[in-house]
Amino acid sequence: MPSTPPPLWPGYDETSEDDLLELLDGKDAAAADGADPTVNTAVATALATAVARHEAIKQEQDPDNYRRRVHERAASLAGGWRP
Repeated sequence: MPSTPPPLWPGYDETSEDDLLELLDGKDAAAADGADPTVNTAVATALATAVARHEAIKQEQDPDNYRRRVHERAASLAGGWRP
């Protein structure tokens, strides 16, 4: 039986795929807008990288809970990072 990686944050694994995509896109939009000084490109990229890497681990270790769309979107926002 494959091991399950711990969630990135409490509730991550219970968060819907659509909500995670919305979170990623929202951070990306906030970074591009510049109206919110707490979100910049580094913050959005770091979040996207963490999510992409986490989903890559899940793809190998917990494929039943892997979310391809989240992985692909996060990897794209992270600058094309690939597992």
